[in-house]
Amino acid sequence: MEKGFTLAETLLTLGIIGVVAVITIPTVVSKFQEKVLKSQFKATYSILNQAFRLANYESGTDYYKCYSLQGTENGAHYFVYDECREFYNSFLNNLKQIEWERNTGVSVPYKTKTEVLAEGGDVTNSACSFGYIGPIERHVLSNGSILFLNNTQASMSQQHLYMTVDINGKKGPNKWGYDVFYLSPTKRANGSLRIDEAICAMWEKGGKRATNMLYDIDEVSKDWFSY
Repeated sequence: MEKGFTLAETLLTLGIIGVVAVITIPTVVSKFQEKVLKSQFKATYSILNQAFRLANYESGTDYYKCYSLQGTENGAHYFVYDECREFYNSFLNNLKQIEWERNTGVSVPYKTKTEVLAEGGDVTNSACSFGYIGPIERHVLSNGSILFLNNTQASMSQQHLYMTVDINGKKGPNKWGYDVFYLSPTKRANGSLRIDEAICAMWEKGGKRATNMLYDIDEVSKDWFSY
């Protein structure tokens, strides 16, 4: 007499498989998406940092005086933006970009600080406005990521130190700390200079700081250079 599974046993097995799938698939998908975004962050950062280094190398001096200074005494932050216009002109000339557009809007198309905080997100500095004071330049890079800059004003200010980057362009989720980050040319107290997390960083619920993303890039330490 041949033995087999009854209909009830088959349905029970399928039910168990379904429950396990419901539990595990979201986790697997989430981890896969995180790896994809990490890879895209690394690729975008490499493009930005290469242009950053070339711009400073071609400056004819030690480096352009356009950066925030972190890690100073008592945790204070200082800004040097005397040569930001010159820096950004050289930076953009060295940037691998395929499209450029100057918008008339005054903000990048992502959630505001108020919205981020209301939905459970966080910021490093509550005093930051995360806004822009003039027209925005949108630069689409060679890998499809988008860089938003405001460096078009007649006079430079601290605002021009910051850049917003969407590491996968128009693709979702278009959220701070997922695929959108606030970066800035930064010089640390030890003299190391690079593009780093801006002092005005924010991330939506479940997202990561740019600092965490940078820590995940092993090669990033090689991109630091001292004077």
